[in-house]
Amino acid sequence: MKKIFKDLVFLIFGNLSFLFLNLLLKKDSIYVINYHATYPKYEKNFINQIKFYKKYFEIIDEKTLIDEHQSLKTNLKPRILITFDDGHITNFNLASKILDTFNIKASFFIPVNVICRKTEKTIPEENKVLLDKYNILSDISEDNKNLLSRLTMTWENIIDLDNRGHFIGSHGSNHVRLSKELSDDQLDYEISKSKEIIEEKLKKKINSFCWIVGDKKSYTKKASEVIKKNNYKLSFTTCGKPFDKNQNLLQVHRFNVEDYFSISRISFIFSGIYELLYLKKRKFVNSITK
Repeated sequence: MKKIFKDLVFLIFGNLSFLFLNLLLKKDSIYVINYHATYPKYEKNFINQIKFYKKYFEIIDEKTLIDEHQSLKTNLKPRILITFDDGHITNFNLASKILDTFNIKASFFIPVNVICRKTEKTIPEENKVLLDKYNILSDISEDNKNLLSRLTMTWENIIDLDNRGHFIGSHGSNHVRLSKELSDDQLDYEISKSKEIIEEKLKKKINSFCWIVGDKKSYTKKASEVIKKNNYKLSFTTCGKPFDKNQNLLQVHRFNVEDYFSISRISFIFSGIYELLYLKKRKFVNSITK
């Protein structure tokens, strides 16, 4: 019943917001969105999403966000940056097949130890390890259907993405919340060591860190200080607000979008409602990351 009600809300209010989307979008801001696993089952829908973004937004990359964030002006179109969390192998496949075709450069946030791990012998074992050890969701039915022997990228995949102009950022070492339960050494391992390893593999500096999980207890003042100490230029959260020139680059809030979302649902997400829904959480996150 709850799902039916939610779908009805997205259908009714999503279609209404779609009709007025040009008026609702903030044309002096950057909308940042994040995806997780992206299966072939939803490939056509994802292509429709990309066409939607290209129609209503100027698609940018994280370098543009860094270079131009203080000079944002009202444009004919707002800007949008596309990001992917967790390093799922379907993200690599999608980038190779779709993003490059549309000349889109996205950001991929990598949990280092998930990439470094050995591949399990079976798909169910892979799926179980990702969920139980790293808190990463992977659809077992789709994993089996697509014969995905390994469910996350390898370093070869990540280096390939980097070579093709995409951006790689840290998503921690073990994909764990940066909560108050972590010691100083653990925070350093998650934030500092992950950066060090990615930079060693890519043979270049990286600019971005993405907070893990994203619920309220995922954010702490101490973790924020470690992120600053490591000279990350960008820090991404999931707190539902377009980025404007008055914001700090270590407080880039994103909207969660998935490849199966309808255009009306995405329109609803961008309508301004989510900014209100996430207001309390966003104020808390901003207060400890400022």
